[in-house]
Amino acid sequence: METVAPYAWGIIALLVFVIVTLVQSALVGAKKAGASITAGATPEVDYGSTVYRFNRAHQNAVENAALIAIALAACIATGVSAWWVNLLMILFFVFRVLHTVFLVQNIGSEVQSLRTFAYVGAWAMNLILAIMAIVALM
Repeated sequence: METVAPYAWGIIALLVFVIVTLVQSALVGAKKAGASITAGATPEVDYGSTVYRFNRAHQNAVENAALIAIALAACIATGVSAWWVNLLMILFFVFRVLHTVFLVQNIGSEVQSLRTFAYVGAWAMNLILAIMAIVALM
């Protein structure tokens, strides 16, 4: 516990992201059921469709979950500054929540909108964490 305690806020950010992703899963399931879409099926691509947007937000969160978890674990294992790791993980979480809200609420255009900037913000936090872990190994 002593090894990970300094990274508590980063770990909490990851775990809350996991909970948000699980809640998204339940919401997508309910939306698909309401639209008579088979579980596991992908709704037709249509940003005007709430079911599609909820499904896409959930899928995008799932696609990013393993990557951020690996980067966080590598940072902890290599002893990267806990202050930076915690900050970047909290920023990652904020960007991911903004991405989800923008996508689900259909805020902005389909291309290069606020959603894109939120996605890139989270992507950048992940990239920085991975690079910090690599540098710590050198």
